[in-house]
Amino acid sequence: MSSVVKTRTPFLNQLILTKALDAVGCSYTVNGNTIITNRVDYRGNQQFVFENGKYFFRHEDGDYGLRQYGTERRQSTHSFMTTVEKEYNALYKRQLEELERKRLGAIAEAERRKAEEEKQRLERERTEYVAQQKAAIIAKAQKQGYDIRETVVDNKIKLVLVQTTY
Repeated sequence: MSSVVKTRTPFLNQLILTKALDAVGCSYTVNGNTIITNRVDYRGNQQFVFENGKYFFRHEDGDYGLRQYGTERRQSTHSFMTTVEKEYNALYKRQLEELERKRLGAIAEAERRKAEEEKQRLERERTEYVAQQKAAIIAKAQKQGYDIRETVVDNKIKLVLVQTTY
């Protein structure tokens, strides 16, 4: 059975995702909005597909049929996605730090402005995505008759769904 994997980290940036795949040693081919990996299962090559503003990982459910060729290690899909997610977050953080360093150390005002705009754009994309996900969750919960209580714990949004029955 094929599946689409949703991760905690939204893969929004193709360049960072391809760098993360390079860092974990996964070969790939970019074909438009699809990144085809060399990881092969019963369904064919596993791939990241860009849909609805972010990349989703498509593969055959389960690791029984996973085959890899060449010098690549055999690695479970869960382990592979965890590794890619960690590397993506590290690269994203490094890119933000580099943009901040450029902003602070830039001699020309135009370079400083460009780095600031890029940093703001990256953060805006991420916050817009989080807001969309939150709105979708709230709408679905309200449709199912739940009351929503929102709290912020350690800079993370916590939604508590409450349903009163009599």
